[in-house]
Amino acid sequence: MTERGPGFILVFMLMVTAVLIGLSLVVPDKGMQFALDFELKYPSFDRLVNNQNPEYADITSTIALSDSLNEVDQISDQELEIALGMVDTIDSVVVIRRKHVNVDSMRAAEKYLQHIEFKGGDASSLYAFFEALDDVAYKKGKTHVFHYGDSQIEGDRMTSYIRDRLQKRFGGYAIGMIPASNINQVKLLNHENSEGWYRYPAFFKEGAEGENSNYGAMASYSTYTPYPTDSSLAKDSVYAAWVRYDTKKTIYNNTKKFKQVKIFHGPVYDAVRLTFPIYDTTFTDYLKGQKILNTVSLDFDEPIDEVELKFESKISPQIYGVSLESPTGVQVNNVAMRGSSGTIFHKIDPALFAAMHDELNTSLIILQYGGNVMPYMKDSAQAAQYGSRFYNQIRLVQKACPNASVILIGPSDMSTKTEDFFETYPLLEPVRDALKKAAFKSGIGYWDMYAAMGGKNSMPSWVEASPALAGPDYTHFTPRGARIISEFFYKALIIEYETYNNSKLANDDSSQHP
Repeated sequence: MTERGPGFILVFMLMVTAVLIGLSLVVPDKGMQFALDFELKYPSFDRLVNNQNPEYADITSTIALSDSLNEVDQISDQELEIALGMVDTIDSVVVIRRKHVNVDSMRAAEKYLQHIEFKGGDASSLYAFFEALDDVAYKKGKTHVFHYGDSQIEGDRMTSYIRDRLQKRFGGYAIGMIPASNINQVKLLNHENSEGWYRYPAFFKEGAEGENSNYGAMASYSTYTPYPTDSSLAKDSVYAAWVRYDTKKTIYNNTKKFKQVKIFHGPVYDAVRLTFPIYDTTFTDYLKGQKILNTVSLDFDEPIDEVELKFESKISPQIYGVSLESPTGVQVNNVAMRGSSGTIFHKIDPALFAAMHDELNTSLIILQYGGNVMPYMKDSAQAAQYGSRFYNQIRLVQKACPNASVILIGPSDMSTKTEDFFETYPLLEPVRDALKKAAFKSGIGYWDMYAAMGGKNSMPSWVEASPALAGPDYTHFTPRGARIISEFFYKALIIEYETYNNSKLANDDSSQHP
């Protein structure tokens, strides 16, 4: 065997080093794709030579908030409101009082907080919502909030916390709007159906099977017979279908009861008999009407926690949704669209969309999108195009709901694996900027969830927190993380409300003391 001297070994090592460095300079960051699904990836020069690893965001303040939320959960709803000085108690009746709040102190105390941004700092686009909240709090009115979003809000994630906070502060209870069919639906409550139901969402490919665009405010409709076009298609047989809602095991106490059930449906081509047992008595009503939007309202003497609705007819009308409500207060509705980029509102009949929101007295629409486009973005120009398309969707919503405030929540941080590390998608910030531009152009508020989490490379910190605040997909929040990010949003929203409230108090004082 030939012996190799030190010089040979040194030359060999230098050659290997040169090859490795050369590969780090030649191989693209995303790797090289070859035939037979073979992909070559190699560390970048900086990481190879300088051992440069990504720096993850510091979320110490977020962890602290997680601990404080655990403490809050130990306090009853009414005790919490009294402790925060939001309410008085008079003979067990909760009465909200209007008072001046030092907003500057609130902002200073919440240094970590990401505020809602507005073009020119003008938050007046939210005043319609705040006026509706005042009507709820002081005049026992009722208003609806719709939270449209992608899978980040699926299963009532985020929405449930925002609902609970708004209802505790301003009044109301119950879970709100639910599809009639639970097909392709992550359940918000115990939701059961008989066999034979169909569901047509505007945001799934199944939606193409529908014969029209009557998706309504829930962006989907359900039927218990194949889609009809008119009464001439009615068969001799009568179809019977039922749906059962049980709210006893919902997350928050405010959603465990309801006192009203409202059914929103399209034109009735054949008489629909509706029966619903309450305790030992079965009641009967009928779905009727030829308008594009018809409503049946069932009111109960006492709050209940379950209801079964049975429908019987030869042809099913399109059922746009069933709402479980309180007689007054804030109703917050979750409309999760898994896989959607949010560019679907043009598929919904604008007249129906407007009529349903008008019937519900919708005062706030939250749009939360952007995450689903991230893996497919190729460059900043494509991100800008997405922002332009989304602007058109915002304008459609505004045109249909001119009396409602709108807030756009951008994407969270999302990580893609680069070599051995998880890093923020390279085009996440351009997408965020494009959505913010669309929000400002349309005159609505923008809440930067990415910045609220801690910005670049914050998602790995949320995943690695103990207990975890985000899942191993480096995209979705855990239930604990969803509560925290929802609290961030709620505090940002309530700071804007308190600023509005202070201006109302000042105007009232000046009118009384000219």
